[in-house]
Amino acid sequence: MNIASQKLIDQMGFTDREIARRLHLLNFTEHDYSCIKQAGSVIDKALPNLVEAFYEFQLEDPEVSVVIGDIDTLIKLKGYMKSYIQSLFQGDYGKDYVNSRLRIGKVHKRLEVHPRLYMKAHAKLQSLLESEIDASCDGEKVAEIKSSLQKILLFDAELIFDAYVESYLSEMQAVTREVEMYAVDAGIKMGNMFSRLHELNQKDSLTGLYNRHALYDFLKNECRVAERYHLSFVLVYMDLNNFKPVNDTHGHHEGDEVLVQVAESMMAVTRAVDIPVRYGGDEFCILMPRTSLEEIELPLKRLTDHFDKLCPYPVTFSMGVVQVGPIHFYQADALIDKADTLMYQAKHLAHQDGKHHWKFSNEN
Repeated sequence: MNIASQKLIDQMGFTDREIARRLHLLNFTEHDYSCIKQAGSVIDKALPNLVEAFYEFQLEDPEVSVVIGDIDTLIKLKGYMKSYIQSLFQGDYGKDYVNSRLRIGKVHKRLEVHPRLYMKAHAKLQSLLESEIDASCDGEKVAEIKSSLQKILLFDAELIFDAYVESYLSEMQAVTREVEMYAVDAGIKMGNMFSRLHELNQKDSLTGLYNRHALYDFLKNECRVAERYHLSFVLVYMDLNNFKPVNDTHGHHEGDEVLVQVAESMMAVTRAVDIPVRYGGDEFCILMPRTSLEEIELPLKRLTDHFDKLCPYPVTFSMGVVQVGPIHFYQADALIDKADTLMYQAKHLAHQDGKHHWKFSNEN
């Protein structure tokens, strides 16, 4: 597909899961959605004055004034700002909203607006909105509304800077391709200059799930979020039983198909905020935020039922399941080791009866 026919959000690989994950990491909950919407009518009444005050501040900076350039552009920008603030308080932060934020980031980069100037404007907008909330909203709700606003403005800022970074990477890749081309013409042998980027790739090529490298990053982030907000999460560590006979008897193509079926089942039964991972070989993991062991039986049963319908072979899961938080937390390696130990206990049972098994641990 021609890149010009794609939305920016698709070019950058943003999915509903990624959006949900980012909001989760900011602890943006249903209560935050409600708080934002409550303030919408107040902000809407003050919108013209807010926008005028914002651009009065902007035009005081000679760098910004030069970028804006003329009165017609200023009028258009004021219209865009009104639309943005209205969308900010509607509480719908799905793909259309995210795409618009990414596009703004791209435009800022294209106009060579330094990130410093964006953050200065971002801070001013937050200050103006918070002042209006202080003046016009119910006193008991003010602190909650401002907290929710801060979270979603941070979400927006992250998207803007994602677009900046993507632009820089695109420029770097274009230059690198040009250098490689001239190097080949000159007979110079060069390694793949994108090898480092490939190493940082976080997806498994066969299943499309996150890989081991990504899991450790997610675990570190999840521990930080859970500890900060006194939450719990669950790590499920899975190994396949009777997988080797499929490879030996039916070939590696059929074995790969089984792995893909595992991935399909994981994606089908997990929530948008969950992280399904191929850890390596026939080992898989699921990181499930805001979950406890009391809630885990149903999703695991749904997973095994879904997989049994897809897979024609007697392949089963052995699972080690560990709850982390809200009291005790672990380093990523220690957490994986605990889940792995439990998985082997489940595997012992699976070898006896050929069924799916899981073992739990909760030290909280």
